[in-house]
Amino acid sequence: MSSITVLDTVDSTNTLLAHALETSPYSDARQRVEKLFGDSGSATDVGNTKGFVVPGTKGKAEDTPRKNTRKGITTATRNEGRVASKGIRRWPGTGHCNVPLSVAVSDVQVRCRGRLDRTWVNQAGQSLLSSWAVALPTPLTTGSRSGWLPMISGLAVIDGLEDVLAYHGCRPLDADRTRTGSDLALKWPNDIFCGGCKLAGILCELVTVDQEWSAVIIGVGMNLFLPEDHLPTDLATSLHLRYGQLPEYGMLRDDLVDAISWYLSLYLNDLVDRADPALDDLRSRIGGMSWTVGRQVEVRPVAGDPVRGKALAINPDASLKVELEDGSSITVTTGDVGVLPDVSSGTR
Repeated sequence: MSSITVLDTVDSTNTLLAHALETSPYSDARQRVEKLFGDSGSATDVGNTKGFVVPGTKGKAEDTPRKNTRKGITTATRNEGRVASKGIRRWPGTGHCNVPLSVAVSDVQVRCRGRLDRTWVNQAGQSLLSSWAVALPTPLTTGSRSGWLPMISGLAVIDGLEDVLAYHGCRPLDADRTRTGSDLALKWPNDIFCGGCKLAGILCELVTVDQEWSAVIIGVGMNLFLPEDHLPTDLATSLHLRYGQLPEYGMLRDDLVDAISWYLSLYLNDLVDRADPALDDLRSRIGGMSWTVGRQVEVRPVAGDPVRGKALAINPDASLKVELEDGSSITVTTGDVGVLPDVSSGTR
């Protein structure tokens, strides 16, 4: 990570990052992201978050390398970055990275929001609420491949979560899942499902800087310890309802931020360096862990009536191909796609 700020309570980490990026004194998007919360000479600088941090709360942005405590991993095997939050361990990396990345973490968001202007339920010490700012070539953020950014982000969230669960020895509470492996999946285009229920949501927003480089904000909200009776819908879940032996909130939050940051850097750096071949690899992985493809869905467009059909595939431009009940097919690029219950198997 280039820089990080850790806050108690904030309006919205996505809004905070957007404001900080838009008001940055730097003209280059890479510098805006790298020095978002202070440069290498400043240990604390959260002045550009004023107005978005709830009064009376605290924030910090540090520039302190932490030792990696994972067994079998030495600091020489990972990218040397700057890590801020006390307790965050650096996940193993690959060295040189062309994608600057900064992150804002909060324990509570009072105006958190998701895709299609949905709100996100959260309480102190019960959710992962973080937003990452990454600098990417502008053609990647606005061209035909831009639709992959939420799904690549979702892949990074799943890989980071699986790493952290394995590191802490957390086991699925469902004995069947213990034998068959992970039940984490990607729901098109931006949700993380666990055991058939929504565990996390992702919101990607663009801050255009110039024709060469721009910034993308990747907001993640994940239910960690949210009680079952506080879940917003019966199609939502929380990590502690699916896995046992979770570490305490602070450690879990920090490790997730660190692991997700590394995977985001890895996948986005690969995409920038290798372009189409990297996207083919990512597309294959994302398709293989899709909760949507192969299931009956209801497509609710921004304008028009809902239609039902079967999700057939994720297209090369990240749109979704759906075969309708009358045998025709449509391509879904925007709107909401809900996975219908599988009556025959009893799954959702």
